[in-house]
Amino acid sequence: MSVSFVPLTTVIDTAFWDLVNKGKLNHWKLDEAPIFQVVSDGTWLEEPALLNTFVLTVHADLKKFVYSYWNCIPAVGYPENVMFKAAPKEVEPQLNERLVRYYQEAGQLPIFVYCNDSCVTLAEWKNAGFPTAALVVADPSTEPMVPGWTVRNALAAFSMTTLNWEEYNVISLRAGLPSLYYSVSGATPGLSAPPKGFGWERSSNGKLEPTRVEMKSQFDPISLMEQSVDLNLSLIKWRLVPELRLERFKALRVLIFGAGTLGCNLARSLLGWGVRHFTLVDNSNVSYSNPVRQSLSEFEDARLGRPKAECAAEALRRILPTVFVEPVQMTVPMPGHTVSKNGEAELEETVRKLDELIQKHDVVYLALDSREARWLPTVAFSVALGFDTYVIIRHGIGQYQPDQSISPTSVRDIVPYPKLACYFCSDVTAPGNSTTDRTLDQQCTVARAGLSMIASGLAVELLSSVLQHETPLEAPAFMGDGPSDEAGGLLGCAPHQIRGFIHRFQQMTPCVRRFDRCIACGFAVCDAFVSDGWRLVRDAMNSPATLEKISGLDQLQASVEEVDIDFASDDGSSVISGV
Repeated sequence: MSVSFVPLTTVIDTAFWDLVNKGKLNHWKLDEAPIFQVVSDGTWLEEPALLNTFVLTVHADLKKFVYSYWNCIPAVGYPENVMFKAAPKEVEPQLNERLVRYYQEAGQLPIFVYCNDSCVTLAEWKNAGFPTAALVVADPSTEPMVPGWTVRNALAAFSMTTLNWEEYNVISLRAGLPSLYYSVSGATPGLSAPPKGFGWERSSNGKLEPTRVEMKSQFDPISLMEQSVDLNLSLIKWRLVPELRLERFKALRVLIFGAGTLGCNLARSLLGWGVRHFTLVDNSNVSYSNPVRQSLSEFEDARLGRPKAECAAEALRRILPTVFVEPVQMTVPMPGHTVSKNGEAELEETVRKLDELIQKHDVVYLALDSREARWLPTVAFSVALGFDTYVIIRHGIGQYQPDQSISPTSVRDIVPYPKLACYFCSDVTAPGNSTTDRTLDQQCTVARAGLSMIASGLAVELLSSVLQHETPLEAPAFMGDGPSDEAGGLLGCAPHQIRGFIHRFQQMTPCVRRFDRCIACGFAVCDAFVSDGWRLVRDAMNSPATLEKISGLDQLQASVEEVDIDFASDDGSSVISGV
């Protein structure tokens, strides 16, 4: 059953919407609407559709793609205290057929009158002197025994037109459901002012307020891209690894030291796993040789000599505008790179900033060129390249007691995360200034063109394996030739090291235990840094041997030099004696 509605207004004015939000338009004001007027002057008898009005209040915030609307179908609260005289009854089929036929032949009148066994228009009923009759209302209600909203205004107009009636007969004409016949009564006091009105719809939370629809995800291209990226990752979860914890990638804060060839590829690959928070640390500018090897810099960056970290950050934002990237222009203090007395204040501030950066992030990648540059921030993943070789190492995290046994128990021994060696644990000397007495071409990193992409990709996948371990900070590594099921997570094993040799296209995953006299993560060096802070860094910069002395590595070297090794001849006599 169709019902005609007459729109009063469509509001898109911001000032009006401000009144709505402030709660100053929280109910329908009948005296500002034409309903009372059309009833008072009898217009409703000629045009009954005027009783079925609505107000649609709409506001569009096109900048934020937020659309708000508030619909009102005003109804008159008259008569007062309306009650059923008896329960509604279904209209007999024969009568219902007659009413429907008249409704259709009369042009789908929303209201007419059934009087003296005949159907007449409201105007004809008026001309007959308003005899006793039943008001027939086109009722869209889908509730079997509940009259619809349109009956309210029809009943109000009926009662205000016939004030001396004590009882009102109504027929709710329906399609798809049986029509209803019922009698109602209500108080009809004299009207010195318009009666109370109502009709504002409630929002989905049941409150009398506008409904707000967030359409940003449907219209904003940035949001559409974010959804598409997330969908691609979700497909992995839905199709292949149902237990995959994608939220761990999105919540990750990654600090990358070095925004060159390795650093750019690391950040670029991590984006694909859903990482959205990066900090890039570098001290150099883009040169003309960089753009072909470094995926986040371009010719114009080289022409202008722009900082690498800044260029990489801007490129990441162009790729995915919702990513958070902070570029930091900073030189990492390095052993062997001397610092003067005048530079100590700057060094102290740099060490403080480095410590602050590391504390604020969950994962740290070391993608720096030189060995000595990796010393101070040796706290996480290292990625290093040779001409045709690469190594990825995940550093042990946290501390363990020196008196704990760390000797291997078997070839397939599982090594806990805290006991994994760092980049320097296999070294027997402290790092020094690797640029001393070297020409410019000797200071440049020279590697096969595809090596950095292979190494950075493996470094990212190693992190993903660690993250999908039940407890990432406890993800162990394995000793021996191959992975252990016990050491694996959702995405497989998480080895300690990945070493590759492109010349032979071979790869190995060795596992090395932490060296207690390491010049980077050894107990003595860690304790010295905690107590001395930047002063230890200063001493190491001016004399790398300081680290050997603190760690006890110098004593180990001296003890080795004192060892005599005898080489016996075939007849058993000693022929050579030496160190």
